[in-house]
Amino acid sequence: MRIRRKKWAAHELEESEFYINNPEIGYKNTWKTRFANERPIHIEIGCGKGIFISTLARKNKNINYIAIDMIEAMLRSFKKKYRKCL
Repeated sequence: MRIRRKKWAAHELEESEFYINNPEIGYKNTWKTRFANERPIHIEIGCGKGIFISTLARKNKNINYIAIDMIEAMLRSFKKKYRKCL
């Protein structure tokens, strides 16, 4: 499936408390402080709409997850699913 870039998606993500656009600035080797706990960290590269990682997060609350995708519109879709997980 191909999703088109949405100009408004980047702006909406910038306002989100969990979106990090440049993780190499300020978070390199300090992810445990971002999560404020000592749980293991799992990363999904190419999270798409976030269905897989949302399911994992609901089942494994003892693990911190980082979702990565290059397309802002996909991350916006994930943002909606993230809210339902809380």
